[in-house]
Amino acid sequence: MSDTTTDLTADNAQGEDTTTTTTDATSATPEMAGKASDHDGTDDDGAGREAAKYRRRLRDTEAERDGLVARVQAMQRLEVERLVSTDLATPADVWLTDTSMSDLLDDDGEVDPAKVTDAVATVLTDRPGWRRTTPPSFDGGARTPTPTSTTFQEILQGRRRP
Repeated sequence: MSDTTTDLTADNAQGEDTTTTTTDATSATPEMAGKASDHDGTDDDGAGREAAKYRRRLRDTEAERDGLVARVQAMQRLEVERLVSTDLATPADVWLTDTSMSDLLDDDGEVDPAKVTDAVATVLTDRPGWRRTTPPSFDGGARTPTPTSTTFQEILQGRRRP
């Protein structure tokens, strides 16, 4: 139950015994360990496991939250770039100015198109060279009609085009 040790130091060089009594937790019997935990009113092993379980769940939830926040921020950034792509030659240039994402969001955290338009107008007044020069085209560019020439059939029939 308890260990008794004899301590002889330089101050106690005359051989006097100084007895120190300590209780070693490893030498305690299982009955005493049960009584000690009943005395404290806590079960350290069960509470520690439960606390560790909650800490793991908290870390997992925080990691998931951080991942979702990063995804939402990326989607907001892409939405802003989509909105400015009609006015700026390179949509990512909007971030090279003093524009921040918080300036472009409304009260609910959604991208506000009016604020984006105002930010683009500010950017283009400061840097007019960033303006898109041609409107976006999905058919490969502006087409002009090809000049039609007089066909051989029209020549034989005696018709000519001006």
